[in-house]
Amino acid sequence: MATTVVSYTRGSTYITNLHDGTVCYGLVGEMVVGGLTFDTIERFALKHLDFVHLAAQDYMSAVMYWHSKLGRVINPWNGTGPNSRQNNILIHRGTKPSHFEGCIGPGLLEKKGSANELIYAPEALELIWEMCGGVPDSKPKWSQNALQVVFRVTNEFPDRSTLTKNTGE
Repeated sequence: MATTVVSYTRGSTYITNLHDGTVCYGLVGEMVVGGLTFDTIERFALKHLDFVHLAAQDYMSAVMYWHSKLGRVINPWNGTGPNSRQNNILIHRGTKPSHFEGCIGPGLLEKKGSANELIYAPEALELIWEMCGGVPDSKPKWSQNALQVVFRVTNEFPDRSTLTKNTGE
């Protein structure tokens, strides 16, 4: 059986949320696997470089597994990254930019009051798990039955000066 490709493409808009008095930014993009498309957010800072981000490339060592605190995750480096900061980037559930630190979250973007946030994040990761060949609702430990995937980042992080706020329309 061929290894499933999970493709991530960064967009050119962002959403925000206020957390502990700080505005948190999330770049909106999309994730595609097996014909399914999900919205995504990736944490960043608008005015300066801060969070580490994945470079545009195929991550051939990527694995998908059940994480005891984050639920279903995709780990692009699986410990083979160039440094610990890169190794800590995961694709996991979350609804707002403040739920991530350079990580990426899939789901469906929805307007909630005056802001946008992801909905169905845990369900999106379960669907991705199943599209990659995982048994529905299984929660194996990290080293047991992890799925090998190719995590493809199709483009580099955009120039922050070109980004616009997502209006949710």
